[in-house]
Amino acid sequence: MMQSPSSPLMKGASLEATSASGSRLGKSAGAQRRSQSASQIDISAVRALVKDEPFSAEQDPGGNRSEHGVLMMRLKSREARAKAESNRDFLAQYRKGTLDQKADDRLDKLLTDTAARADELRLKSEELQVEAADSERSLERANAKKSVRADELQLQAMNAFERSTKRIQEDKQEEELQKKRDDAQANYVRVQRRLQTELLELRDYKVLLVEFRRLRLEKLQNTLGDVQDGRRLRACVRTMVRHGAQRILNRLETAAVPLETWMREVLVNICHLELRIESAEGKLLKLRRQALGPVKTEIHDMSVASKQERFEALCARTWDNRRKAADESKRDDGEGEDTEYRASSAPGRTTGQTAGNNSLRTTMGSMNSTTQPSSRVPADISAEMHTAEADIAAVKRLLIDMRANAAAVVCHQIREADKTRGREAASIAMGTGFAKLKLLVSEDFAKITMKELQKSAPQGKFVF
Repeated sequence: MMQSPSSPLMKGASLEATSASGSRLGKSAGAQRRSQSASQIDISAVRALVKDEPFSAEQDPGGNRSEHGVLMMRLKSREARAKAESNRDFLAQYRKGTLDQKADDRLDKLLTDTAARADELRLKSEELQVEAADSERSLERANAKKSVRADELQLQAMNAFERSTKRIQEDKQEEELQKKRDDAQANYVRVQRRLQTELLELRDYKVLLVEFRRLRLEKLQNTLGDVQDGRRLRACVRTMVRHGAQRILNRLETAAVPLETWMREVLVNICHLELRIESAEGKLLKLRRQALGPVKTEIHDMSVASKQERFEALCARTWDNRRKAADESKRDDGEGEDTEYRASSAPGRTTGQTAGNNSLRTTMGSMNSTTQPSSRVPADISAEMHTAEADIAAVKRLLIDMRANAAAVVCHQIREADKTRGREAASIAMGTGFAKLKLLVSEDFAKITMKELQKSAPQGKFVF
Protein backbone atom coordinates (compact mmCIF):
# COMPACT_ATOMS: atom_id res chain seq x y z
CA MET A 1 0.00 0.00 0.00
CA MET A 2 1.25 3.45 -0.86
CA GLN A 3 1.46 6.11 1.83
CA SER A 4 0.08 9.56 1.32
CA PRO A 5 2.42 12.58 1.42
CA SER A 6 0.71 13.76 4.58
CA SER A 7 1.36 10.58 6.50
CA PRO A 8 3.45 10.72 9.71
CA LEU A 9 6.21 8.62 8.21
CA MET A 10 6.68 11.02 5.30
CA LYS A 11 6.63 14.00 7.65
CA GLY A 12 9.31 12.42 9.83
CA ALA A 13 11.47 11.70 6.82
CA SER A 14 11.16 15.29 5.59
CA LEU A 15 12.09 16.66 9.05
CA GLU A 16 15.16 14.41 9.20
CA ALA A 17 16.22 15.53 5.71
CA THR A 18 15.76 19.17 6.67
CA SER A 19 17.80 18.77 9.87
CA ALA A 20 20.54 16.92 8.02
CA SER A 21 20.76 19.60 5.32
CA GLY A 22 20.75 22.30 8.01
CA SER A 23 23.60 20.58 9.87
CA ARG A 24 25.60 20.31 6.65
CA LEU A 25 25.04 23.99 5.90
CA GLY A 26 26.06 24.91 9.45
CA LYS A 27 29.25 22.87 9.18
CA SER A 28 30.13 24.40 5.79
CA ALA A 29 29.47 27.92 7.09
CA GLY A 30 31.60 27.24 10.17
CA ALA A 31 34.40 25.89 8.02
CA GLN A 32 34.13 28.94 5.79
CA ARG A 33 34.35 31.23 8.81
CA ARG A 34 37.32 29.31 10.16
CA SER A 35 39.13 29.53 6.82
CA GLN A 36 38.66 33.28 6.58
CA SER A 37 42.05 34.93 5.98
CA ALA A 38 43.85 36.81 8.72
CA SER A 39 44.28 39.94 6.61
CA GLN A 40 40.52 40.32 6.13
CA ILE A 41 39.97 39.95 9.87
CA ASP A 42 42.64 42.56 10.59
CA ILE A 43 41.16 45.04 8.12
CA SER A 44 37.63 44.59 9.38
CA ALA A 45 38.72 44.91 13.00
CA VAL A 46 40.69 48.09 12.38
CA ARG A 47 37.91 49.61 10.28
CA ALA A 48 35.45 48.84 13.05
CA LEU A 49 37.12 51.42 15.29
CA VAL A 50 34.93 54.51 15.50
CA LYS A 51 35.62 58.17 16.27
CA ASP A 52 39.15 58.02 14.96
CA GLU A 53 39.22 61.44 13.30
CA PRO A 54 41.40 64.32 14.53
CA PHE A 55 39.42 66.71 16.68
CA SER A 56 40.17 70.06 18.24
CA ALA A 57 38.33 72.07 20.84
CA GLU A 58 37.36 74.67 18.23
CA GLN A 59 35.29 72.13 16.30
CA ASP A 60 32.97 71.54 19.23
CA PRO A 61 30.24 74.22 19.27
CA GLY A 62 29.30 73.47 22.84
CA GLY A 63 32.85 73.46 24.13
CA ASN A 64 32.30 70.25 26.09
CA ARG A 65 35.22 68.35 24.63
CA SER A 66 38.86 69.10 25.29
CA GLU A 67 41.82 67.92 23.22
CA HIS A 68 42.85 65.45 25.87
CA GLY A 69 39.31 64.11 26.15
CA VAL A 70 39.12 63.50 22.42
CA LEU A 71 42.55 61.85 22.55
CA MET A 72 41.33 59.49 25.27
CA MET A 73 38.26 58.69 23.15
CA ARG A 74 40.49 57.69 20.25
CA LEU A 75 42.66 55.38 22.36
CA LYS A 76 41.39 51.84 22.96
CA SER A 77 44.27 49.89 24.52
CA ARG A 78 44.90 49.96 28.25
CA GLU A 79 48.63 50.73 28.04
CA ALA A 80 48.23 53.68 25.67
CA ARG A 81 45.38 55.15 27.72
CA ALA A 82 47.48 54.85 30.89
CA LYS A 83 50.39 56.62 29.17
CA ALA A 84 48.18 59.46 27.98
CA GLU A 85 46.44 59.81 31.36
CA SER A 86 49.73 59.89 33.29
CA ASN A 87 50.90 62.86 31.16
CA ARG A 88 47.59 64.69 31.16
CA ASP A 89 48.62 67.66 33.31
CA PHE A 90 51.96 68.02 31.56
CA LEU A 91 50.36 68.06 28.10
CA ALA A 92 47.75 70.61 29.21
CA GLN A 93 50.44 72.95 30.55
CA TYR A 94 52.56 72.41 27.44
CA ARG A 95 49.64 73.40 25.20
CA LYS A 96 49.29 76.64 27.18
CA GLY A 97 53.01 77.34 26.83
CA THR A 98 53.60 77.95 30.54
CA LEU A 99 56.63 75.63 30.87
CA ASP A 100 60.38 76.17 30.41
CA GLN A 101 63.15 74.40 28.50
CA LYS A 102 62.89 71.31 30.69
CA ALA A 103 59.41 70.72 29.29
CA ASP A 104 60.85 70.46 25.78
CA ASP A 105 63.39 67.91 26.98
CA ARG A 106 60.65 65.93 28.71
CA LEU A 107 58.47 65.93 25.59
CA ASP A 108 61.45 64.90 23.45
CA LYS A 109 62.08 61.98 25.79
CA LEU A 110 58.39 61.11 25.64
CA LEU A 111 58.57 61.15 21.85
CA THR A 112 61.64 58.92 21.85
CA ASP A 113 60.06 56.39 24.20
CA THR A 114 56.79 56.36 22.24
CA ALA A 115 58.58 55.86 18.93
CA ALA A 116 60.67 53.02 20.40
CA ARG A 117 57.55 51.32 21.77
CA ALA A 118 55.79 51.72 18.40
CA ASP A 119 58.73 50.07 16.62
CA GLU A 120 58.70 47.24 19.14
CA LEU A 121 54.96 46.69 18.62
CA ARG A 122 55.42 46.78 14.86
CA LEU A 123 58.02 44.01 15.00
CA LYS A 124 55.83 41.92 17.31
CA SER A 125 52.82 42.40 15.04
CA GLU A 126 54.84 41.27 12.02
CA GLU A 127 55.90 38.14 13.88
CA LEU A 128 52.30 37.47 14.91
CA GLN A 129 51.11 37.92 11.34
CA VAL A 130 53.50 35.19 10.23
CA GLU A 131 52.31 33.00 13.11
CA ALA A 132 48.68 33.71 12.21
CA ALA A 133 49.29 32.68 8.60
CA ASP A 134 50.87 29.41 9.80
CA SER A 135 47.98 28.69 12.16
CA GLU A 136 45.51 29.42 9.36
CA ARG A 137 47.21 26.91 7.08
CA SER A 138 47.25 24.36 9.89
CA LEU A 139 43.52 24.89 10.42
CA GLU A 140 42.80 24.42 6.73
CA ARG A 141 44.80 21.19 6.66
CA ALA A 142 42.99 19.93 9.75
CA ASN A 143 39.60 20.71 8.23
CA ALA A 144 40.57 19.02 4.95
CA LYS A 145 41.32 15.71 6.65
CA LYS A 146 38.38 13.27 6.78
CA SER A 147 38.07 9.85 8.29
CA VAL A 148 37.40 6.98 5.90
CA ARG A 149 34.45 4.81 7.02
CA ALA A 150 33.68 1.36 5.66
CA ASP A 151 30.59 1.03 3.48
CA GLU A 152 27.84 -1.59 3.78
CA LEU A 153 29.41 -4.05 1.35
CA GLN A 154 32.63 -4.12 3.33
CA LEU A 155 30.73 -4.56 6.58
CA GLN A 156 28.68 -7.48 5.20
CA ALA A 157 31.88 -9.41 4.52
CA MET A 158 32.79 -9.20 8.24
CA ASN A 159 31.39 -11.00 11.24
CA ALA A 160 29.80 -9.21 14.18
CA PHE A 161 33.02 -8.86 16.19
CA GLU A 162 34.96 -7.45 13.24
CA ARG A 163 32.17 -5.00 12.45
CA SER A 164 32.13 -3.81 16.06
CA THR A 165 35.93 -3.43 16.11
CA LYS A 166 35.89 -1.54 12.81
CA ARG A 167 33.20 0.86 14.04
CA ILE A 168 35.14 1.50 17.25
CA GLN A 169 38.33 2.25 15.29
CA GLU A 170 36.47 4.58 12.95
CA ASP A 171 34.85 6.42 15.86
CA LYS A 172 38.22 6.75 17.58
CA GLN A 173 39.82 8.11 14.41
CA GLU A 174 36.97 10.57 14.00
CA GLU A 175 37.41 11.74 17.60
CA GLU A 176 41.15 12.26 17.06
CA LEU A 177 40.51 14.27 13.89
CA GLN A 178 37.89 16.33 15.65
CA LYS A 179 40.31 16.99 18.51
CA LYS A 180 42.95 18.16 16.03
CA ARG A 181 40.41 20.45 14.40
CA ASP A 182 39.42 21.90 17.75
CA ASP A 183 43.07 22.44 18.75
CA ALA A 184 43.85 24.11 15.42
CA GLN A 185 40.74 26.28 15.74
CA ALA A 186 41.63 27.27 19.32
CA ASN A 187 45.22 28.06 18.31
CA TYR A 188 44.01 30.13 15.36
CA VAL A 189 41.60 32.10 17.53
CA ARG A 190 44.26 32.67 20.20
CA VAL A 191 46.83 33.94 17.68
CA GLN A 192 44.25 36.15 16.01
CA ARG A 193 43.27 37.62 19.36
CA ARG A 194 46.89 38.39 20.21
CA LEU A 195 47.42 39.89 16.76
CA GLN A 196 44.37 42.11 17.13
CA THR A 197 45.59 43.28 20.52
CA GLU A 198 49.06 44.11 19.16
CA LEU A 199 47.61 45.89 16.11
CA LEU A 200 45.25 47.90 18.29
CA GLU A 201 48.04 48.89 20.66
CA LEU A 202 50.31 49.75 17.71
CA ARG A 203 47.62 51.95 16.25
CA ASP A 204 47.14 53.70 19.62
CA TYR A 205 50.85 54.38 19.99
CA LYS A 206 50.92 55.82 16.49
CA VAL A 207 48.06 58.12 17.51
CA LEU A 208 50.03 59.17 20.59
CA LEU A 209 53.14 59.73 18.51
CA VAL A 210 51.28 61.93 16.04
CA GLU A 211 49.73 63.95 18.88
CA PHE A 212 53.06 64.46 20.66
CA ARG A 213 54.76 65.49 17.42
CA ARG A 214 51.97 67.93 16.64
CA LEU A 215 52.42 69.62 20.03
CA ARG A 216 56.19 69.78 19.57
CA LEU A 217 55.94 71.24 16.07
CA GLU A 218 53.41 73.84 17.18
CA LYS A 219 55.76 74.94 19.96
CA LEU A 220 58.67 75.14 17.51
CA GLN A 221 56.55 77.10 15.04
CA ASN A 222 55.77 79.66 17.74
CA THR A 223 59.45 79.83 18.71
CA LEU A 224 60.75 80.51 15.18
CA GLY A 225 59.55 84.11 15.08
CA ASP A 226 61.27 85.05 18.37
CA VAL A 227 64.68 83.46 17.73
CA GLN A 228 67.57 85.91 17.29
CA ASP A 229 70.52 83.50 17.33
CA GLY A 230 71.57 81.26 14.46
CA ARG A 231 72.45 78.25 16.60
CA ARG A 232 69.04 78.20 18.25
CA LEU A 233 67.25 78.75 14.94
CA ARG A 234 69.08 75.83 13.34
CA ALA A 235 68.34 73.69 16.39
CA CYS A 236 64.62 74.41 15.92
CA VAL A 237 64.74 73.58 12.21
CA ARG A 238 66.73 70.39 12.86
CA THR A 239 64.14 69.29 15.41
CA MET A 240 61.39 69.96 12.87
CA VAL A 241 63.18 67.87 10.24
CA ARG A 242 63.80 65.10 12.79
CA HIS A 243 60.09 64.94 13.66
CA GLY A 244 59.03 64.78 10.01
CA ALA A 245 57.74 68.33 9.48
CA GLN A 246 56.64 69.18 5.94
CA ARG A 247 57.03 72.47 4.01
CA ILE A 248 59.64 73.95 6.32
CA LEU A 249 60.24 76.89 3.97
CA ASN A 250 56.57 77.83 4.28
CA ARG A 251 56.85 77.52 8.05
CA LEU A 252 59.82 79.91 8.06
CA GLU A 253 57.90 82.33 5.88
CA THR A 254 54.83 82.10 8.12
CA ALA A 255 56.96 82.77 11.20
CA ALA A 256 58.35 85.91 9.48
CA VAL A 257 62.00 84.94 9.95
CA PRO A 258 63.99 88.00 8.73
CA LEU A 259 65.88 86.18 6.00
CA GLU A 260 65.72 86.33 2.23
CA THR A 261 64.27 83.41 0.29
CA TRP A 262 67.65 82.08 -0.80
CA MET A 263 68.92 82.38 2.78
CA ARG A 264 66.01 80.28 4.03
CA GLU A 265 66.86 77.61 1.48
CA VAL A 266 70.51 77.74 2.60
CA LEU A 267 69.37 77.45 6.22
CA VAL A 268 67.31 74.34 5.52
CA ASN A 269 70.17 72.76 3.53
CA ILE A 270 72.63 73.52 6.33
CA CYS A 271 70.30 71.84 8.83
CA HIS A 272 70.06 68.75 6.64
CA LEU A 273 73.87 68.60 6.39
CA GLU A 274 74.22 68.98 10.16
CA LEU A 275 71.77 66.11 10.67
CA ARG A 276 73.79 64.02 8.23
CA ILE A 277 76.97 64.79 10.17
CA GLU A 278 75.24 63.88 13.42
CA SER A 279 74.07 60.55 12.00
CA ALA A 280 77.52 59.75 10.57
CA GLU A 281 79.23 60.62 13.86
CA GLY A 282 76.85 58.31 15.71
CA LYS A 283 77.67 55.51 13.30
CA LEU A 284 81.40 56.21 13.65
CA LEU A 285 81.11 56.11 17.44
CA LYS A 286 79.50 52.67 17.29
CA LEU A 287 82.26 51.43 14.96
CA ARG A 288 84.96 52.74 17.29
CA ARG A 289 83.38 51.04 20.27
CA GLN A 290 83.15 47.83 18.27
CA ALA A 291 86.81 48.15 17.26
CA LEU A 292 87.89 48.71 20.85
CA GLY A 293 85.93 45.71 22.07
CA PRO A 294 88.83 43.17 21.97
CA VAL A 295 91.16 45.52 23.92
CA LYS A 296 88.54 46.81 26.34
CA THR A 297 90.12 45.00 29.28
CA GLU A 298 93.59 46.32 28.46
CA ILE A 299 92.30 49.89 28.17
CA HIS A 300 90.51 49.59 31.50
CA ASP A 301 93.65 48.23 33.17
CA MET A 302 95.71 51.06 31.68
CA SER A 303 93.23 53.71 32.85
CA VAL A 304 93.27 52.50 36.45
CA ALA A 305 97.07 52.00 36.56
CA SER A 306 99.41 54.62 37.98
CA LYS A 307 101.87 56.67 35.94
CA GLN A 308 104.87 54.53 36.99
CA GLU A 309 103.06 51.30 36.12
CA ARG A 310 102.14 52.61 32.66
CA PHE A 311 105.74 53.69 32.07
CA GLU A 312 107.12 50.30 33.09
CA ALA A 313 104.58 48.49 30.88
CA LEU A 314 105.56 50.70 27.93
CA CYS A 315 109.26 49.98 28.50
CA ALA A 316 108.60 46.23 28.72
CA ARG A 317 106.54 46.27 25.52
CA THR A 318 109.26 48.23 23.68
CA TRP A 319 111.94 45.80 24.89
CA ASP A 320 109.89 42.80 23.73
CA ASN A 321 109.36 44.36 20.29
CA ARG A 322 113.08 45.07 19.86
CA ARG A 323 113.99 41.53 20.98
CA LYS A 324 111.56 40.03 18.50
CA ALA A 325 112.98 42.26 15.78
CA ALA A 326 116.54 41.13 16.65
CA ASP A 327 115.52 37.47 16.52
CA GLU A 328 113.90 37.94 13.12
CA SER A 329 116.98 39.75 11.79
CA LYS A 330 119.28 36.92 12.98
CA ARG A 331 117.05 34.36 11.32
CA ASP A 332 117.07 36.36 8.09
CA ASP A 333 120.89 36.62 8.27
CA GLY A 334 121.20 32.84 8.72
CA GLU A 335 118.91 32.11 5.80
CA GLY A 336 120.73 34.58 3.54
CA GLU A 337 124.34 33.38 4.02
CA ASP A 338 124.46 31.77 0.59
CA THR A 339 123.01 34.87 -0.99
CA GLU A 340 125.56 37.04 0.80
CA TYR A 341 128.39 34.80 -0.39
CA ARG A 342 127.21 34.97 -3.98
CA ALA A 343 126.79 38.73 -3.76
CA SER A 344 130.28 39.19 -2.28
CA SER A 345 131.91 37.03 -4.92
CA ALA A 346 130.17 38.78 -7.77
CA PRO A 347 132.36 41.05 -9.95
CA GLY A 348 132.28 44.73 -9.13
CA ARG A 349 130.95 44.16 -5.57
CA THR A 350 133.18 44.39 -2.48
CA THR A 351 132.69 42.77 0.87
CA GLY A 352 132.36 46.10 2.64
CA GLN A 353 129.49 47.18 0.38
CA THR A 354 127.66 43.94 0.98
CA ALA A 355 128.09 44.14 4.76
CA GLY A 356 126.92 47.73 4.74
CA ASN A 357 123.78 46.86 2.80
CA ASN A 358 123.00 43.97 5.17
CA SER A 359 123.48 46.20 8.21
CA LEU A 360 121.19 48.87 6.73
CA ARG A 361 118.53 46.29 5.89
CA THR A 362 118.67 44.85 9.40
CA THR A 363 118.39 48.29 10.99
CA MET A 364 115.42 49.30 8.84
CA GLY A 365 113.64 46.02 9.61
CA SER A 366 114.07 46.46 13.35
CA MET A 367 112.84 50.06 13.15
CA ASN A 368 109.73 49.06 11.21
CA SER A 369 108.90 46.23 13.59
CA THR A 370 109.37 48.55 16.57
CA THR A 371 107.52 51.61 15.29
CA GLN A 372 104.70 49.83 13.42
CA PRO A 373 102.89 47.38 15.71
CA SER A 374 100.26 45.13 14.18
CA SER A 375 96.74 46.54 14.23
CA ARG A 376 94.07 44.63 16.16
CA VAL A 377 91.14 46.29 14.37
CA PRO A 378 89.38 43.95 11.88
CA ALA A 379 89.73 44.92 8.23
CA ASP A 380 86.00 45.36 7.57
CA ILE A 381 85.49 47.60 10.62
CA SER A 382 88.56 49.64 9.73
CA ALA A 383 87.25 50.15 6.19
CA GLU A 384 83.85 51.27 7.49
CA MET A 385 85.52 53.68 9.91
CA HIS A 386 87.61 55.24 7.12
CA THR A 387 84.50 55.58 4.95
CA ALA A 388 82.54 57.26 7.74
CA GLU A 389 85.41 59.63 8.53
CA ALA A 390 85.77 60.57 4.87
CA ASP A 391 82.02 61.19 4.62
CA ILE A 392 82.06 63.43 7.70
CA ALA A 393 85.05 65.40 6.40
CA ALA A 394 83.40 65.90 2.99
CA VAL A 395 80.12 67.11 4.49
CA LYS A 396 81.96 69.48 6.82
CA ARG A 397 83.86 70.97 3.86
CA LEU A 398 80.58 71.43 2.02
CA LEU A 399 79.11 73.11 5.10
CA ILE A 400 82.03 75.53 5.31
CA ASP A 401 81.73 76.33 1.60
CA MET A 402 78.00 77.08 1.93
CA ARG A 403 78.62 79.47 4.81
CA ALA A 404 81.47 81.15 2.93
CA ASN A 405 79.29 81.57 -0.17
CA ALA A 406 76.50 83.14 1.91
CA ALA A 407 79.01 85.57 3.48
CA ALA A 408 80.38 86.43 0.03
CA VAL A 409 76.88 87.26 -1.26
CA VAL A 410 76.22 89.53 1.74
CA CYS A 411 79.54 91.33 1.27
CA HIS A 412 78.77 91.78 -2.43
CA GLN A 413 75.42 93.36 -1.55
CA ILE A 414 77.17 95.80 0.83
CA ARG A 415 79.69 96.83 -1.84
CA GLU A 416 76.94 97.30 -4.40
CA ALA A 417 74.97 99.48 -1.97
CA ASP A 418 78.10 101.61 -1.41
CA LYS A 419 78.69 102.03 -5.15
CA THR A 420 75.12 102.89 -6.12
CA ARG A 421 73.64 104.72 -3.10
CA GLY A 422 76.56 105.99 -1.06
CA ARG A 423 78.15 105.48 2.31
CA GLU A 424 74.99 105.78 4.39
CA ALA A 425 73.25 103.04 2.41
CA ALA A 426 76.37 100.87 2.79
CA SER A 427 76.23 101.36 6.58
CA ILE A 428 72.58 100.30 6.61
CA ALA A 429 73.40 97.32 4.39
CA MET A 430 76.19 96.33 6.78
CA GLY A 431 73.79 96.34 9.73
CA THR A 432 71.25 94.26 7.80
CA GLY A 433 73.92 91.84 6.56
CA PHE A 434 75.31 91.43 10.07
CA ALA A 435 71.82 90.57 11.40
CA LYS A 436 71.24 88.07 8.57
CA LEU A 437 74.58 86.30 9.02
CA LYS A 438 74.02 86.23 12.78
CA LEU A 439 70.64 84.54 12.23
CA LEU A 440 71.95 82.25 9.49
CA VAL A 441 75.15 81.04 11.21
CA SER A 442 76.17 82.77 14.47
CA GLU A 443 77.19 86.13 15.90
CA ASP A 444 80.89 85.22 15.90
CA PHE A 445 80.74 84.30 12.22
CA ALA A 446 79.01 87.61 11.41
CA LYS A 447 81.67 89.61 13.31
CA ILE A 448 84.54 87.82 11.55
CA THR A 449 82.90 88.40 8.16
CA MET A 450 82.44 92.13 8.79
CA LYS A 451 86.02 92.49 9.99
CA GLU A 452 87.31 90.77 6.86
CA LEU A 453 85.16 93.11 4.76
CA GLN A 454 86.60 96.16 6.53
CA LYS A 455 90.16 94.90 6.07
CA SER A 456 89.67 94.38 2.35
CA ALA A 457 88.11 97.86 1.87
CA PRO A 458 90.06 101.16 1.76
CA GLN A 459 90.91 102.83 5.04
CA GLY A 460 87.98 104.51 6.78
CA LYS A 461 85.38 102.75 4.67
CA PHE A 462 82.68 100.33 5.84
CA VAL A 463 82.96 101.44 9.43
CA PHE A 464 80.37 99.48 11.38
